[in-house]
Amino acid sequence: MDVFHASTRRYWLPEFTGSPLNLAGWVRKLTGRATVTVGSVGLDTEFGQAFIPDSRSGVDTIDALLERLERDEFDLVAVGRALLADPEWATKILNGRVEALAPFHNDALKTLR
Repeated sequence: MDVFHASTRRYWLPEFTGSPLNLAGWVRKLTGRATVTVGSVGLDTEFGQAFIPDSRSGVDTIDALLERLERDEFDLVAVGRALLADPEWATKILNGRVEALAPFHNDALKTLR
């Protein structure tokens, strides 16, 4: 196994009471292997909300995500819905253009068909 993809609905939630680590953080701590965190990155609602008719998610900062990444809690970050809503998401984040990010609307899921 080279890397574990630890998918959760909200990357910022701790996996266990008494520890700030999420699932990716725990897997990395216990195995020493690289991990990928994911779960509502860049959005202000969790994935389950995407299936409610006319559902929307606003843009959220990734400051807390970057802090955790710098603490080596995980190695990589996967982004889903934010990229569906705005294919230029990564470029805009890299260039500090957070104000230009498009919010998610569940119509974006139709592009996966």
